Amino acid sequence: MKAIPDSDAGTRDALIRAGLDLFGRHGFEASSIRKIAQVAGVNSAGIAYHFGGKDGLRRACAEAIVATMKQRIFGVGAAMPPLDGLAPEAAVELLLAIVGRVTAFAAQAPESETIARFVGREMMEPSAAFETLYEGLVGPVHGQVCRLWAAATGMEPEAKATKLAVFATIGQVIYFRLARPAVMRRMGWSAIDEAQSDAIAGVIRANVRASILSMREGRS
Repeated sequence: MKAIPDSDAGTRDALIRAGLDLFGRHGFEASSIRKIAQVAGVNSAGIAYHFGGKDGLRRACAEAIVATMKQRIFGVGAAMPPLDGLAPEAAVELLLAIVGRVTAFAAQAPESETIARFVGREMMEPSAAFETLYEGLVGPVHGQVCRLWAAATGMEPEAKATKLAVFATIGQVIYFRLARPAVMRRMGWSAIDEAQSDAIAGVIRANVRASILSMREGRS
């Protein structure tokens, strides 16, 4: 068993990490309070103390994902820079930078697997945690990236084509996390390190550029 963290913050963080892992692997119902506490290396009473119960822990796990992914998407400050007066090519470069950061996280960061498992379950079987993910991450971040996409293409941010183009870009990145074993086997890779991650990001960035160009031409 892991050592019990000395501080309240350490206990809370350990429980969130354990919850993310177990909820993602086994589902909410199959993950007992006792097992979560055991994996976290803390007293099971800590779940009630810090989160009010297992439901509260699941919401806290979703909140942790929101904070982590905003930082990964937008970088330092975890927020989109101002878009007023942004030139189209500057918008493109911001989009490509986001693709690079998120692809590197999805392809290389160990915690990306835990996050993907948790989010995948919430997408398939939405709970209150899904609302936390949607209201804190999916809705606002997708909207912000749509505004950036609109600055790059001249399209309207809320146009159906803009929304779908952003979802399609996100889907490309997610595939390389969810289908990692298949990608590695087909590519003959023993691991996905920085070089492989850069190659993946390069392809996705090229697809983004092509999509932007096509949308610009469609408006002309």
